[in-house]
Amino acid sequence: MATKKRSLSRDNGERDGWLLPHKQLKADGKRHVAALILARGGSKGIPQKNIKKLAGIPLLGWVLRTAADSDVFDSIWVSTDHDEIEKVAKSWGAQVHRRSPEVSKDASTSLETIREFLEQRKEVEVICNIQATAPCLHPFHVKAALKMITEEDFDSVFSVVRRHQFRWKEVKEGSGELTAPLNLDPAKRPRRQDWNGELVENGSFYFATRELVENNLLQGGKVAYYEMTPEYSVDIDVDIDWPVAEQRVLRYGYFGKDKSFSLWWIIRQWIYKMWHWMGWLLWPGQK
Repeated sequence: MATKKRSLSRDNGERDGWLLPHKQLKADGKRHVAALILARGGSKGIPQKNIKKLAGIPLLGWVLRTAADSDVFDSIWVSTDHDEIEKVAKSWGAQVHRRSPEVSKDASTSLETIREFLEQRKEVEVICNIQATAPCLHPFHVKAALKMITEEDFDSVFSVVRRHQFRWKEVKEGSGELTAPLNLDPAKRPRRQDWNGELVENGSFYFATRELVENNLLQGGKVAYYEMTPEYSVDIDVDIDWPVAEQRVLRYGYFGKDKSFSLWWIIRQWIYKMWHWMGWLLWPGQK
């Protein structure tokens, strides 16, 4: 089974003392759903990460293709402060939200940028913040998650992955404090097959209603998660993540509706990598 979904909220839609207002529908009974990819130019971990090529495709292109081929969005946007990112976004068919300097700082949050976007786009009623660093996201993921909003009346849905990792309390060096287990009993240490693990956000996407964002939340109200399996849960933050992500995307990435193109692209990338590897063996001094 590829995915699972679960509700995490009270049935009445309350969250921290406030009640979500009634949803406003258009004349056809549908709400405007927009995909928004945040792609600031000042990436610290990997310079210009959002447009760096991953398996021959700009990182941003992977999620833009997924969003377009899902056929569930009324509009697809990239929010950026960078000219080259804007150019790449438009080449992949996205509209561009040119963010203000106020939300383009190192300390700016995703929520602040999303709020600015919604203030300028009054027609948008449901927002899907797709992370550019999720190149293995597929259309079926966002389709299923959006159905939870449109058909099951959730206010927010976000992606998670199941991890089987034992966690321990961090202690400061030299403090004399002892560490302690956070999610296990060492006297009854379970085998992996006997433990369901824990759900953690994988950062692929966050769906939320306008009302929720205007109340300074991306997750709240009637909230649920959408579970993605590990092979699709890829995140890229630092340089060491890049070669791992590239191998993963060649196997599990979404290459579009044209299956013959997908196969051709994988073969082409494999030949290129073999050629590069053979060149390194024959001429180790060359780069």
